[in-house]
Amino acid sequence: MNRISFMRAFALAASLSLAALAQFSCDDNPADDLSNLRLSAYSGDHQTERAGAVLSEPLVVKVSDILGNAKPGVLVSFSTNAPSALVNPSQTATDANGLASCSFQLGAAAGMQHVWAAIPGDSVLLSATAVAFGCPEESPVRLCVWPLKHIFIATTSSSLLGGAGSVVIDFNPADGEAAEVLETAERIDGISFSARGELFVSMEDIIRKADPATHDLETYADADWASTRFSLEPNPGGVLAGLNPGAPHSIGCPGSMAELSSSHMFAAILWENFAVDPVTRDVHLMTASGPSNYVLWRGLWDGRAITVGSWESVANLFVGTAEPRGMCADSSGTMYICFDGNDTWRRIVTVAADGTIDYEFFDFYAYYGNNAQAAGRWGDIAYLDGKLYVIDRRNDRLVVISKTGEWLAEYESDVFSMPLVETDHYAICASPYRPCTTK
Repeated sequence: MNRISFMRAFALAASLSLAALAQFSCDDNPADDLSNLRLSAYSGDHQTERAGAVLSEPLVVKVSDILGNAKPGVLVSFSTNAPSALVNPSQTATDANGLASCSFQLGAAAGMQHVWAAIPGDSVLLSATAVAFGCPEESPVRLCVWPLKHIFIATTSSSLLGGAGSVVIDFNPADGEAAEVLETAERIDGISFSARGELFVSMEDIIRKADPATHDLETYADADWASTRFSLEPNPGGVLAGLNPGAPHSIGCPGSMAELSSSHMFAAILWENFAVDPVTRDVHLMTASGPSNYVLWRGLWDGRAITVGSWESVANLFVGTAEPRGMCADSSGTMYICFDGNDTWRRIVTVAADGTIDYEFFDFYAYYGNNAQAAGRWGDIAYLDGKLYVIDRRNDRLVVISKTGEWLAEYESDVFSMPLVETDHYAICASPYRPCTTK
């Protein structure tokens, strides 16, 4: 089982751990010959993460007999003595491969922290290093300063825009209402919330953070290039990730940016198509590889440092004359890529974590009765709580599609795009959907 598949399996297994505990207890262990069983570290040992944050990978141990055979159904206990640290679950049964796992939220103090895994007759110590975060923006404590579960749009074409430049719009899916957040005289290229819940925008060679009280924009990071477009994504292990036509970047504390690949590793980067897996934290981008051919790339990332040599081609997509205009990810690692073109090829295509491509996920042209006008012109795409949000620039509407490819709703308004304007630029993102803990 590879790293990504296991992390998916862990996310599911965590939700089923209580069911396992209902079947097994410490006094009634279904495995035979417990005194002959051995416990060993399997994966996740020796990670480094911010103090107070959850490790990017679960801690995994393996139970086997003296011959090395995996033993399923053995109860494993996890514990820690680090102040304010948490393991979850504290007990779970091994699976068919003899594996048991827990997540580990580090305590607030920097330094080495430990988790003990134990079975009757054996135990193993796993360690992690907690490092102090370098600025408030890197704190893992989520802020409650912007509305939860809202869609935020930065667009150059809206009835809310008073002049040239861009306007940021807050759309509430619960009631379908949209309101202006802020307006700029410059074009906004990218928009994203950080994992902590702060709002950022990018404008050519600068990244700015929005003040939640005044909605003023303050400079956060100046790029070392000029007149370059830049898209933004949340970094679950820090602040932000970004992509320009040269390379993907990690964006940390104010003024801090670092490339996640060499400047010349990728040719023909499509800067609008960028996504970070919310579970594994892996970085995804797209490049052009000739007429009608695009490549989806993945780099293994923990939110801090890219794994050396980890960049790999996930899928080659052949899409006629259409171009990818935006990309987002869900918690299963599926990438949703919005393609738009002058012909009939206007679709959302999915690529699963294992590289499986679904060209038929959602076909705008077919859904709207093979009518070129109704089929719209599409751009960036956002994922929130099982739903996809994308704007039709031709018909001035925000469309909502389920993660299973079902049309759910549309909101037609010149707030989202002005009539007779199809060349407008917009970027779209979702505000955090997990509960926050502080103001």
